[in-house]
Order: sequence, then C-alpha cells, then structure tokens
Amino acid sequence: MNKYIGFMDNYIKTMALLEEKIILLLNKLKENHLNIERLVKANEDLINIEHKLKIKITNLENQNHSLVIASNLSGTSENKTLARQKINKIIKEVDICISKLSEVKNEEAL
Repeated sequence: MNKYIGFMDNYIKTMALLEEKIILLLNKLKENHLNIERLVKANEDLINIEHKLKIKITNLENQNHSLVIASNLSGTSENKTLARQKINKIIKEVDICISKLSEVKNEEAL
C-alpha cells in the first residue's frame, strides 16, 4: 500500500509539473501570437510608408526633370538647341512606338 501511495504522490507531482509547464507554454504561445499581430501591423505600416515614399521620389524626379528642361530652355542658345534636340528625339521615339503599335493592331485585326 505504501508503494501505491508513493506512486500516486509522484504521479500527482508529475501531473502538477506538467500542468504548470503547459500553462507556461500556453502563455508564451499567446504572447507570441500578440507579437506576431503587432509585427504584421508594423510591417503593413512600413509597406504603406514605402509606397508613399516611392510616389514622392517619382514626383521629385519628375519635378527635377522639368526643372532641368526649363533651365536648359532658359539658358544659352547652345543649351536651348540641345534641349530641342532631346525633345525632337523623344518625339521621334514616340512616333516609332505609335507606328509599331499600329502595325501590331493591324496584324491582330487580320
């Protein structure tokens, strides 16, 4: 009978220890889950900030490009000639693209 009581005492202690460890693990799991939710939210916020910054950079690059063109046009006649040449080159490239798109559209229509 003493062995049985000793066995039960060990069993109860072991079960109590297991219960404590399970509770600790569940608390840690809950804490980890909350941390994950917080990090996901922070990541989403950073993605939004990155997107806004990319838009700002693009806008600034466009403004800079416009300012360079305006500066070239208001500068010396040599700069004006260079700017006109660049504009004419861009216009020719656009015309070529439009022509190629028209050809593709015509081929698709056939």
